[in-house]
Amino acid sequence: MDLDGARVLVCGGGRRLGRAIAEDLAASGCSVAVSSRSTVEPVAVRDGRSTAALTADLTDATQARAVVVDAATALGGLDGVVYAAGGAFTPTTLEDITPELVEDALGSVVRGLIFVAQAAQQTLADGGSIVVIGDVAGMRGWPSYLPHSAAKGAQRALVSGLARSLAPRHRINVVHPGTVLPPDEVDADALERIVTRIPLGRIGAPQDIAAAVRYLLTADYVTGTELVVDGGRMAQ
Repeated sequence: MDLDGARVLVCGGGRRLGRAIAEDLAASGCSVAVSSRSTVEPVAVRDGRSTAALTADLTDATQARAVVVDAATALGGLDGVVYAAGGAFTPTTLEDITPELVEDALGSVVRGLIFVAQAAQQTLADGGSIVVIGDVAGMRGWPSYLPHSAAKGAQRALVSGLARSLAPRHRINVVHPGTVLPPDEVDADALERIVTRIPLGRIGAPQDIAAAVRYLLTADYVTGTELVVDGGRMAQ
């Protein structure tokens, strides 16, 4: 896939990391549709490219399928999907976890991906690619973010299975970011302690993740792989 002129849907592209990825793809020459649970502005794209902003709750199977079709309609076809949707990223002790937190995490991260992939199988052009934004928390569970960690861990197995289901027409891979855009509740001292555990000596920037997404969208002989972008923290 050549990104210049490619048509890409970014699920969860309304804010934070998903938005940064969408803007990076637009700067690379893509036509870009973003989806979000709430109304957001479309990203700015190059002259001659298409853009769209769609509202969808991806925990709902019907909306998850429909957003893929709607994006293809808005962009005149679809070559790629970036699945950056997430939920329940809230620090919570084990005793305070509620069924609602677990359902929100699994719904956004796992159920939504299943039905987006189901629709993408029928909608993506030949050679199309899906890139999932995972999390290193899915590789080594975080005690304060257990619903999120569990959902991201399940997502890893899902990507492995989908790689076989979608092949040979389509590919799917996952990027596992380390600490990028930390939550507001992480104070400066806590962030400094995190940095001391990162071999490259800094937290990640959205551009680090966006570059990995661009690679996997265009890597025509790569599917079912996991790319960790965490400054070396998981290598310790």
